Amino acid sequence: MGKRTGSLTTTAICIPVITKENYPLYICSTPTENELRFQYMVHTSLDMVDEKISSMGKALVNQRELFLGLLYPTEDYKLTFWTRH
Repeated sequence: MGKRTGSLTTTAICIPVITKENYPLYICSTPTENELRFQYMVHTSLDMVDEKISSMGKALVNQRELFLGLLYPTEDYKLTFWTRH
């Protein structure tokens, strides 16, 4: 998750680790004063991650790592996800 600044995007400010059962195992965010907001965005995105993985089916099984792309854009942030099996 990176913050939009004009046409540039800063480095990741929130990195979640999601289990195969589709729940957050770990969420690290900087700055910490927005931690609750980032947790909300991660939880909101999990349904979209699950839907996208389910729709890919066997194509996903054949790849070890897959970039899921932009899933949940907000006014201030862009959420992108990778999956690894």
